[in-house]
This record gives sequence, C-alpha cells and structure tokens, in this order.
Amino acid sequence: MKKLISFFLALNLFCGLGLYAQKVHSVKKSLPFSKGINLPGWMEYNRLNTLLYGKQDFENLKSMGVEIVRVPVWFEVWHDGSSEYKIVPECFELLDKAVEWSKELGLYIIIDFHNDCNGSSKTNPKIEKILLKIWPQIAEHYKDKGSHIVYEIMNEPHFSSGNLKSDITKWGKIQGNVLKSIREIDKEHLIIVGGGDWDSLDSMLALPDYGDDKLIYNFHDYTPFLFTHQGATWTYTKRLTNIPFPYVKEKMPPLPKNATAEEKKEWSGYEKNSSEEVLVAPLDKAVEFANKRNASLMCNEFGVYMKYAQPQERVNWYRIKCGWMAERNIIRVSWDYTQEFGVFNSINETRFPEDLNAPLVEAMGFKVPHGKSVTWFANANKSGDWIIYKNGSIGFLKASAHNTEGILTYKIDSEEVISLNNINPYGQLCFSFGEACDFSDLKSSGAKLEFFIKTSDKSLNSSVYFRDMESKIFPWRASYSINSKDFKADGEWHKISIPLKDFSDIGGWTNEDGWKNGENKFSWKFIEALVFENGSNASKSGFMLKDIKIVK
Repeated sequence: MKKLISFFLALNLFCGLGLYAQKVHSVKKSLPFSKGINLPGWMEYNRLNTLLYGKQDFENLKSMGVEIVRVPVWFEVWHDGSSEYKIVPECFELLDKAVEWSKELGLYIIIDFHNDCNGSSKTNPKIEKILLKIWPQIAEHYKDKGSHIVYEIMNEPHFSSGNLKSDITKWGKIQGNVLKSIREIDKEHLIIVGGGDWDSLDSMLALPDYGDDKLIYNFHDYTPFLFTHQGATWTYTKRLTNIPFPYVKEKMPPLPKNATAEEKKEWSGYEKNSSEEVLVAPLDKAVEFANKRNASLMCNEFGVYMKYAQPQERVNWYRIKCGWMAERNIIRVSWDYTQEFGVFNSINETRFPEDLNAPLVEAMGFKVPHGKSVTWFANANKSGDWIIYKNGSIGFLKASAHNTEGILTYKIDSEEVISLNNINPYGQLCFSFGEACDFSDLKSSGAKLEFFIKTSDKSLNSSVYFRDMESKIFPWRASYSINSKDFKADGEWHKISIPLKDFSDIGGWTNEDGWKNGENKFSWKFIEALVFENGSNASKSGFMLKDIKIVK
C-alpha cells in the first residue's frame, strides 16, 4: 500500500509538471558511487570550524546510504601566505582524518578546491598561479593514499569580466594547465572538472576535450532559482517567499510592493522556468555531452534553502530532481548536510537520526536509520562528565566561530586550545548542543560554568551567554560580562567560575528583528548553545580559551 501511495504521489507531481514526453538517455560510463552529500563550513572561510564535523558524522552518513562525501576546502586560507602557497600542516592533518575515515567506512571522498562564492565576488585574478602551486602539493600528498579519493580542481570559477564567453574560454585553458600539473604527479585519481561560469551546465558544455579518460564532468543545479533560493537574504529573491513547487497559479504569492525588475522577471517567468520541459532539457544535453566524451557526469551541488520553502514542496523538488538524475545515471551530491540546505528539520536540532527530515532523506534516495543518538547532554547526565571543550575535543557538540581569526585547535604547552585574534565587534565562538537541553536542575543546584582564559588585551570586554531553543520563535540569552573585574589581562591563564544563577536575561538578536531587550522569556529548560561573544570594540590580540565545562 505504501509503495502504491508513493507511486500515485509521484504521478501527480509529474502531471503537475506537464509530463514532458521524451525518451530518457543515460550516461554510459558508471562509477562505484552514485549519490552523496556535501560537508560545507568545515574547512571553508577560515580555520575556525575545524570542530564542526568528526568521524561520527561520517558514520552517520554511511548509515544513510551515502556513497561519497564532498569536502569543500578554502586552500587560500590554509596556506602560509608566501608566494609558494605552501599548505599548512594543520590543513593536511584535518583532511587526512577525513580521508582515513572515508577509507575505513568504504566511502569515496571529494577534495574540493573551494572559493568565495558570494554573489558579488570575483575569482582571484591570480587563480592560475595559486592552483598551479597548491594542486601539486595535494597530488603529491594523496597520490598513494587510496583510489577512494577524488580531486575537484575548483568550485564555481567566475571571473565576471563582462565577457562571459571569454571568461569561459579562459577558465577552460586554466583548468587544462592545472590538470596537466596534477597528472605529472598523479596519473590515477579521478578528477572533477567544471565550467567557467559558476559551474553552470552551459559552461560545462563549452569545456575543451582534455584527452583524459579519468575525468568526471560536473555542473551545479539550483533550478528553478526562485523556488530553491526563495527568501535567501544574499539573493535578489529575498523578498519572494511561499513559492510552490510544482507551479500552481492559485498558490503563487503576490509580488512585493515596489518590485524590482529582477523580482518581476523571476515571478512572471516562474511557470515556464519550473516546467519539466525547461528543467529536464539541460540534463539531457549534459548526458549527450558526457557520452560523446566517454566520461562520467556529476551534479555535486543542488538543493533548496529550507527557511521559507514549504516542507512538502521542498520534498517534492528533491524527489523529482533526484529521480531525473538517477534515471540518467548522473552522480548527485547534494548541498548540504546540517546547514540551511540540509537534511535535518532545522539547523539547531541535529540529533542523528531523530532530527532527520525523514521524507526528504527518502526522497533523495537515502534511508533513515533506526536507533537513537547519543547526545552531549544525555552523555553528561549519565557519566557526570560535563566537559564542553578540552584539549581540542568537544565530544558530541558542534563548534564554530564568526567574525574573527584564529583556530579552535591551536597547539600550545603540549595541548590544543582555542586561539582567537583580530576579533571584530560582536565576533562569536559558539558551542551548539544540537538539541534543547534542560539546565534548570543545574542552575537550581548551584552549578557553575568554568573555563580558563588568557589575554593581553587590557580593554577586553566580552560576554558569555547561554541561548535557548526558543530561537524557533526568538533566541533569548542569559549572559554574563567578562572583563578586568574577573581576571588580569597579563598573558597568563586565569580560571573563571560563574554560577549559572548569575547569568542575566538580557534579550536577544536576529537579523530580521534586530535586538530585543529581555522580556523574562528566557528558559533554562531549552538551552541549545553556549556562546562567547566579543563586545562592541574590536580586539586585535584576542584571547585563548581552554578547559570549558559545567561544574556541579
């Protein structure tokens, strides 16, 4: 009965798209993997998210039926700053772990040279020099470390010179030169190549034939853009939300007041742009292209921003897109795992498998594992070990930092500590619990937050706060200020001990609502994160932290 219901649901969806009739051809050249997931944020932007993922995440992905993981790496922030662009040891140490975990679990892994893909960004004019310095180092390091490793020369190149055809041709030549430099060292590993216009499918079709039989041609697919990026603040669709998929005239929202030309164009063209005929035709062109080249074909970025898309319609999109790619033998690697395009119900609740978006996971062709996760809070209650950070480890937590520089695993005095510097106003270090934790008994029993801090900034004025899970509505904070009254800024380690009862309900912040003063709505029953935040003044020297824990 379940299969019958699924059949009719799929039939209705395809009817809604118009049942575009065309014989389906598939890519002839297959590989040992067909579907996977991206792990963004981990080695991107800076060196501050090194604790975002661990071996458990790889084990979780394997249990879902994931066959390949893509690790985006901003190698431009993982080199020594010299003209030789020497990759720092910390980069290889972290990447080696991912490679080893993948091999142990029978997963394939993509090492992706990622880059700034902000809508207003341009690819570095020196990118050829950078790639020709960095890729030989990667190839030399990994040439003998397993056939499960796949190289991706570069993610979404985009020169934006004003002459798109010239940019695409320019990138084709650069990519060929980098490919040659890799093959001088490593002739065996599979290599992913893509087009010079943000990895668009059309720019992939314009790539030269590199004469290499171990290539995977790649494109990205976020069509129709109005649906996949509705409400996304970094796009021109940020004011357009509640967009249906498939298109239904009666469900379309009205245009916002004083609509821009781009908004009008996307809105008025959505019926056509979301039709099966328009969405499928490029895939068929890509299949034909790959078969002419006797190559494999991959789409290693596709997905829907979860914040504003209706849940069922988001599932519809994944079911249809993944179905189309599967029947055409196009390898698919979705963007992403735990973030805003991810496979969980929200970015704040990432218990595995409880918080997985089960209909979405199944629509993507994966399976929802049974069982119950081991969380930081459950483990702490059972073991009595309330450690949050110690010697570079955070157990079942996730950690990330924003608007600052440094690294979360800085080696000093034979241990790994958190080292933050050049901290911008309100720069943050966040430890996420991944669920709503009831801290009310800890508070009433006199528990304290303890940690060691070291700084030479005598004007440092930071705060530490707990954030509650009411972030689904509004993220209220209970905060405590940290400054010269608590310790000396003498460059030595000092122990800070703060009773939970001394944290004050001060308010909270969201990008949409701005700052709100406290309204006595903060709840110790729903704690989802611990955050260290800099004050309103920048701190060049910053501070170090270690041995963060709750003491009962």
